[in-house]
Amino acid sequence: MLELTEKRLVSLLWILKNKGRKWNISELRRGAAELFGKDDTVHKQKTPFHIMDLALTYGPTFTFVKELEKNGYLVKDPKTAEYAVSRAADLVKLISLARPFAGLKKQEYYSPFGFAKTMGVIKGAKFPHSFTVFAGSELYAQYVKTEQVHVYVREADLEKWAKYLLSKNCLKAETGQANLYLIPTKQDVLFRNASNIKGYSVAPMPVLLSDLLGYGGLAEEQANFLMSAWLSRRA
Repeated sequence: MLELTEKRLVSLLWILKNKGRKWNISELRRGAAELFGKDDTVHKQKTPFHIMDLALTYGPTFTFVKELEKNGYLVKDPKTAEYAVSRAADLVKLISLARPFAGLKKQEYYSPFGFAKTMGVIKGAKFPHSFTVFAGSELYAQYVKTEQVHVYVREADLEKWAKYLLSKNCLKAETGQANLYLIPTKQDVLFRNASNIKGYSVAPMPVLLSDLLGYGGLAEEQANFLMSAWLSRRA
């Protein structure tokens, strides 16, 4: 299986965001740098000095694209040397396999409120976050009744979240009692590239779909339902 570093995940998010058109490697490099929050100074100033993140320069990006092409995820136009996605659904599955949802660290809380109000509590915190699994997918289309809320938060903000949730009577959960799960991450792209759905911040669609697939059961069914609608759109 392909290694999926944080930089490669960002590249995949850009590729899947542009799944309906062709692009070249330089365009991917610049787009990924923007998603990653890195100022593409090399491109803007036309200087030979590589002062942006080395993992997002042309060489590593080229290597990753060739790996994706070799494995059939991308196809290259022999006339223009541009690339296009050939297996978008399989790229989502690649993300799910490379970062299995069950293996992600989580901080468990018990919220005395229902599903919708718990999401409102999280939204009201004003700290960077993005909902995933059912808390994210239900905003697109209601599919299953659940009380469980999963949300990505910045790892550096965990102490702030603990104080905030305590002020809202959401307590650290006893074993088997959790219905609110904070998923700490250092990957800012999950917030920078989040979707705004009905006023809520939701993880980028490829990540949301991959998390649903990794969660399994009814979540996997909902992933397939959302995947069909997503694949029918060009962006």
